[in-house]
Amino acid sequence: MADENPFEPPVPYYTWNIVTPNNEWKKVAASLSAAVLFTLLCIGSYTAIDGMDGGYALAFITFFLAISSIAVALLFFQRARAMDAILADPTPLAHWIYPDAMAREVVEREYREYRERNWAMFIVIGGMLVVVALFFIVFVGEGGPETGMFLLAFTALLFGVSRLTPWLERRRAMHAPREAFITHQGIIFQGTVYPFRTFLISRPQVAFEQPKKKEPAKVVFSFTQLVGLYIVRPFDVAVPVPPGEEEKGARIVRELGGDTSLG
Repeated sequence: MADENPFEPPVPYYTWNIVTPNNEWKKVAASLSAAVLFTLLCIGSYTAIDGMDGGYALAFITFFLAISSIAVALLFFQRARAMDAILADPTPLAHWIYPDAMAREVVEREYREYRERNWAMFIVIGGMLVVVALFFIVFVGEGGPETGMFLLAFTALLFGVSRLTPWLERRRAMHAPREAFITHQGIIFQGTVYPFRTFLISRPQVAFEQPKKKEPAKVVFSFTQLVGLYIVRPFDVAVPVPPGEEEKGARIVRELGGDTSLG
């Protein structure tokens, strides 16, 4: 029996059947619940524990966590509203549902790329930590070996995180809805919403990538996220274009003011 072509559509790709749920509201509820819990702990720490016995410190920490939980809830609230708007859009630019084979191929390819990026980053950061740790162990006297061992342990922890995070993302993507929405408000891909404009994310640049060997064409959204006062983090979301939909994908990019010349 011939192998199944992962890019051969067994069912129509363009459909109005909505499968993706909006789980962002659950995150809003969880964040608000955490805010209520930390607020109660803050009040209890301030009233029931003597300040000089740690009551003030515990109250300050729980107050900070309560405020942080409220801020996170507001961010999820914005994302939840954006996701509702995308799902409710009567005329989306595209709504593609992928067959299982194509979706698995996309997930596995992104998993390999994620592992490679993490490994390259670990080589740089982990290598520097190992060099510094060895310097402390060999050349620093009192406290040096302990500091060096701590740095080596931290390096081992980073290694574990660098290998674990791609696996967790792969597991999430494997169980995510196998569909993509593209609208003027944002995109939803593999169950995750990417609004085009939020408090921390600027409107993305859009480009069309032509199909390559064993890879479908892609509509690539290049976002810039603010992660600190003066720190920005660029990241891309590549939405695969089903075979036969390449012209539609290029038209979407042009409509969003993007570049269709990428090879």
